[in-house]
Amino acid sequence: MNSPETQHQRMTSAPVPRLLFSLSAPATVGMLVIALYSLADAYFVSSLGSQAVAAVGVVFSVSVFIQTIGYTLGMGGGSLLSRALGEKDAPLASEYATVALLGAVVAGGLITLFSNLYQKELLDFLGCTDSIYPFAQSYAIPLFYSAIPMCVTFVLSQLLRSEGKAVSAMLGLSLGSLANILLDALLIRGLGLGISGASVATLLSQCISALFLLLVYLRGHSAIRLFSGVPLSSIRHIGRILKNGLPSFFRQGLSGVATVLFNHAAAPYGEAAISALSIVQRLFLFVFSVCLGIGQGMAPIVGYNRGDSLLPRAKKAYLQASGSAALLLLGLSVPLYLFAPRILGFFRNDSAIVDYGVFALRGQALVLFTHGIVTCTILFLQSVGYSVRGTLLASARQGLFFLPLLYFLPRYYGLPGLLALQPVADALTFLFSFLFLPAILRFFRRTKQEKRVDF
Repeated sequence: MNSPETQHQRMTSAPVPRLLFSLSAPATVGMLVIALYSLADAYFVSSLGSQAVAAVGVVFSVSVFIQTIGYTLGMGGGSLLSRALGEKDAPLASEYATVALLGAVVAGGLITLFSNLYQKELLDFLGCTDSIYPFAQSYAIPLFYSAIPMCVTFVLSQLLRSEGKAVSAMLGLSLGSLANILLDALLIRGLGLGISGASVATLLSQCISALFLLLVYLRGHSAIRLFSGVPLSSIRHIGRILKNGLPSFFRQGLSGVATVLFNHAAAPYGEAAISALSIVQRLFLFVFSVCLGIGQGMAPIVGYNRGDSLLPRAKKAYLQASGSAALLLLGLSVPLYLFAPRILGFFRNDSAIVDYGVFALRGQALVLFTHGIVTCTILFLQSVGYSVRGTLLASARQGLFFLPLLYFLPRYYGLPGLLALQPVADALTFLFSFLFLPAILRFFRRTKQEKRVDF
């Protein structure tokens, strides 16, 4: 195990390009594997018919909302944790981590309780139609019980990344995701459990990930001591954790809201439209994992060096992460655009689904590079403590621009307007992100002695 002092020296003195790669590569792999199991769900479920695919697309919002809680607590606690470690205050960092983990358990338990109590009302709210309701119910019930392990997994993995343990986080996420893919094949096809098998696979795989990540801490492979020596009064940190996690809450939470509204707007066009948007969304999340992984690799570097007032290193990490993410996504957008029909046909050989999906996927490909810059900017603002600015930018894509466009584009342009909605919102968000450059430049002009940042 690396000592806190050794880890601090690495995060504040190792060459930034090499350090960024060492943290971003495993974070990216971990996020890609998570997105891969989501695609595997879509692939295996597609053999059950269009109604099953549409049902998974509707209930997918539940997973997004659960992940929202995990990301909020994990990123909020993680940004504070990395700054505390940058200031060489390991006990305070342990307090942040413990409170974030307890918050994940409590929040996950409440989600499980209320989603089961109000199951019918929830599925109706998510946009479930009568024809897909039996499929959606079968998929949703096991998913509700995965809330606690899923929240714990996302919190612990983010806390490990925040202290520079990106490989451990990757292993925990990858182990669960690979188990999910294997369990999909076994439960859906091998045991014939149908759509409920996909959801049971998610529940079991999240338990595996949560247990592995918890063992990393229990076996002493971290500078953080969960619960040990942490006073009860540490619960007071929950407010700061939630405040620092607001950008993640709005980025993820609004994504879930947008999915629900998308499903409602697509319902008049039939199951093919819902299925196409569901598949495109999962494909986008898979590719988006690249820039999210790079941004999550950047965040602890910025946090540590902000804590130690080494602002030039934080600046270099931000610029290199943004540029690398944008270039990689630009490269990935080319095959997505050119081979869109083949990619969609792999999941469901239905002409209507493919036609709708190609239009939406190509639109996403045209603006894909913008996510590298926007995502890294959000995570940078969050890491240095500009939580209000980070929240505003994180709210733009699926809130500030998406919601008005959802009313305007389908109303005047029908289904093509609905399919083009997300790319248009993404382009406007990219332009909006330039308004935050003055605040970032002012931050980098701070003197070495200015250790505090306005929250």
